[in-house]
Amino acid sequence: MTLQKSYLWPAALAVALIQTAALGWMVYGRISLLKTGREMTVEVIPVDPRDFFRGDYVILGYPFTSTGELKLPAGTRKGDSLFATLKPDGGSKWSLVSVAANYPDKVEAGNIVLKGVARYVSWRQNPSEPASGQIAYGIESYFVPEGTGRVLEQQIRDKKIEAVLAVAASGETAIKALMVDGKRIHEEPVL
Repeated sequence: MTLQKSYLWPAALAVALIQTAALGWMVYGRISLLKTGREMTVEVIPVDPRDFFRGDYVILGYPFTSTGELKLPAGTRKGDSLFATLKPDGGSKWSLVSVAANYPDKVEAGNIVLKGVARYVSWRQNPSEPASGQIAYGIESYFVPEGTGRVLEQQIRDKKIEAVLAVAASGETAIKALMVDGKRIHEEPVL
């Protein structure tokens, strides 16, 4: 019995170290994305006028995500990773060029690729045909300081809000800041 107990502490320590390392890796990835990701500013549009603010976060919509159902690659299932190529349309306006199951081999200068997940997929009668659905990029909600949601809600309705996104070369995306009339507000803290 004492032999089994002597292995308990090293095993528990090993598990704790692995969990700490995993958590540290996630934090490092987020910080690295915010520091080194390519910045793009995008306009924000209302998602649902009755449901902008829940607790301490706001729901954000973007023209390239709010175009209804998109044509998705054949074989796409809910939860699959997808890569959306966007092209600049001037200022903070971006439009969707294509959606692919893999990161594109060639991306035109100025275009940006965002990695997302199929939020839902609707199939046609033939599964080999392209499906339609929507993509979630992980930038659809943003936590704000308590008590500021109502003001931001009105500014979103008035189309005064833009989001500054950090985009990694892999397509991973995070909200870096919100802007009102060209001034950054609610900057995401980077350690």
